[in-house]
Amino acid sequence: MSFATDVRNELARVLPERKCCQKAELAALLSLRTKLEPGAGGGMTLRTTAESAATARKIYSLLKETYGLSSTVSVLEKKRFKKSRHYGVEVVLQPGEGQELLDDLGLTDAAHRRAIRPALVNKNCCKRAYLRGIFINRGFINRPEGAYHLELVFSDTRLPAEVQKLMHRLGLEAKISERKNSLLIYLKESEKIVDFLRLVEASHALLAFENVRIVKSMRNQVNRQVNCETANLANTVDASVRQVEMIERLLAKVGLKGLPPSLRELALLRIEHPDSTFKEIGMLLDPPLSKSGVAYRMKKLENLAADLLDL
Repeated sequence: MSFATDVRNELARVLPERKCCQKAELAALLSLRTKLEPGAGGGMTLRTTAESAATARKIYSLLKETYGLSSTVSVLEKKRFKKSRHYGVEVVLQPGEGQELLDDLGLTDAAHRRAIRPALVNKNCCKRAYLRGIFINRGFINRPEGAYHLELVFSDTRLPAEVQKLMHRLGLEAKISERKNSLLIYLKESEKIVDFLRLVEASHALLAFENVRIVKSMRNQVNRQVNCETANLANTVDASVRQVEMIERLLAKVGLKGLPPSLRELALLRIEHPDSTFKEIGMLLDPPLSKSGVAYRMKKLENLAADLLDL
């Protein structure tokens, strides 16, 4: 089972306590997969589909809690996106109930295009509930071990812009892109994905995501430290090789007594300890010198070599 499926199943088990939030989430769940068909006596039949039994149960419960409507749930065997089993929710609406339900949930406007009814998402809790329903309906999230990516996929051309505005009001700077015949809203920053999971109350997924993110962060930090230490070691070795070669050439030309007394011991120690750092060489000097003191004397040696050897 994918991480995205785990998240959707977890969210499908979250039932809002407030009636306003229940309506907002129901509107999102019905916004993309619902059809209304004429029924007997002027009534209507509302049909919607869900990819999991948990989502179908949630739609059933929300219809019951918010409008007192009894519905039936059935298993649909059809191949869609490599998945053969889907779940259908069907409710018979009496004359007048169908249009009232559509208007109340903002599922159509005057031009029969799906839209978010502003009254449904006035409160932040309702905005979060609506986003939860949209993710259950059309959401995908990568496993945190891979690249960070969360997206909401739409075939509708109007709803994505409205959902994006809703996310912006909650501090989620989502972007819109096009893929084949679909529009998608996406987040790629790990912090924003964490914020999204927190807002829609995917607590288990949030903990799993954060655990992996912490491990990845620590691994990256260790790798950076190792790379830095490796680079420093390489620089130290290169500098040591260059200094030993310079001192040997200098001694061959002027001899040890040709060097100033303050530089003789340093020259010998550098030849004897080519792998040592300036700090370690400083501790071997008599009297000991600090790292900066050794660096200063080595610079004097290099200047002397430059004058005598035409470097």
